[in-house]
Amino acid sequence: PKSVFMKKIYFLIILAAFFTSCSKDAPPSDPDPNSTLEACFEVSKEILLVGENLQLSNCSVGAIAYSYNLGNGETRSEENPTVVYGKPGDYTIALTVSNEAMETKTVSRQILVNDAIVQDFFIFPDIADGFNGIPIETGINPLNGLIYSIELLEDLAGTGGSKFYYRELDENYISSSNYLADKPYNSNSAFVNFYPSGNMNFVFSRTLDGLYGTQEVTYSNAWNFMNGISPSTKHSYGFLAEGTNFYYFGTEEDGGIYKTAVETRNSSGDAFAVVLNSFGGADSMIGDMIKVENGYLAFGAVFSKNDTNPKITNYKPLLIFFDIGLNVTSHLIYEDSVLDSKISSANDLNGSYHLEQLSNGNIAMYANGELTVANATGTMISSSYFEGTMNNQAMVSLGDSFVLSSEENLRKFDQNGSQIKELNYPGNYLPEILNINGNLFFIAGFDIEGEVKLLYGLTDNDLNPVNLNE
Repeated sequence: PKSVFMKKIYFLIILAAFFTSCSKDAPPSDPDPNSTLEACFEVSKEILLVGENLQLSNCSVGAIAYSYNLGNGETRSEENPTVVYGKPGDYTIALTVSNEAMETKTVSRQILVNDAIVQDFFIFPDIADGFNGIPIETGINPLNGLIYSIELLEDLAGTGGSKFYYRELDENYISSSNYLADKPYNSNSAFVNFYPSGNMNFVFSRTLDGLYGTQEVTYSNAWNFMNGISPSTKHSYGFLAEGTNFYYFGTEEDGGIYKTAVETRNSSGDAFAVVLNSFGGADSMIGDMIKVENGYLAFGAVFSKNDTNPKITNYKPLLIFFDIGLNVTSHLIYEDSVLDSKISSANDLNGSYHLEQLSNGNIAMYANGELTVANATGTMISSSYFEGTMNNQAMVSLGDSFVLSSEENLRKFDQNGSQIKELNYPGNYLPEILNINGNLFFIAGFDIEGEVKLLYGLTDNDLNPVNLNE
């Protein structure tokens, strides 16, 4: 009996060892799902329109990090991003995922983006055949809160000539317009000051190849003509309200050269003081000016005005720091501007200048297709140039970022001037972008079959288009 018992014990030990050995070699019957890594995502649609939202939905297994390459130079790291394409084309979207072991897997899908933003998102006001409609200023009427536009209407074939009109839009974007003035010389810049009296002072550029000038007309709030002047030795680019007075800034000839000019006018529009300054070796001007914590910032240029062609040479951007009393405390001339070889007449300076200070103190300057971003003391951080861009373009600050327009593109930048978003649109002329209730509204002109027509557009602050036709 004892030997039988011992044999049973030995048999059980051998059997247990056999099963233990087998269990070590056999694969697990229920593997850990986290040890498997698969890259997977779905798209909300495979064919979409420029400016339309595309939802990317992650279905990966075992991933803890995600990187989407959108095929347009943009990458996203959200798990389920919503994206927008600014240009038509075939795009390959690639998703790379990784797990805790730093293993990676990649999967890609293709989409087609069609160019239908023009007809689907914009409003096109009627501009008769044979006429150009060019926007040269847009803003908000402080008296009634309505959007307005100053536009140049050019008769290309008839005898109507070229005339300025004031257009105002109601809440449904239906417009009414009033005649302002005939265009005497080249004009690509304008602004209006709504005086406290209700009178409206309209100011237009008035240039020849080597001549600065201004055309001003003033109307009552009932659109009765009050007065008009046309100085030939100065030009104002804009104004700032200062208490009950206004600072009109620009340039004025003095002693044979043009100097930066800040003219003080009272609430009735009467000028009673002017501050002139020279910078660089010859002429200078202020294209935009803003109030800052300890005074004022002004952005413009220095240049040389010549009697023979090219009438303008040696163009360089200029940044001026004023104290609260309009005394110059410092200035910078940006010597490496690409515009030195591109500006050749006063008409090239006959456009939109934009200056913004961002929430971190950085300064953004934009004119003639060139963007310069500097720190709070004016030291350059970055510079960009957008080839082929008209000198009638816009820039608007969003606090910690900004948006500008260039030839057929709206572009968003971070505080240091690095582009973070782009939206392709058909516009060629866009003087202002209005930030209204968190959206960006604009009136642009676009070239079509040898004529310039108008469009109204709206995007959110991330340049996602909003359909104005809905």
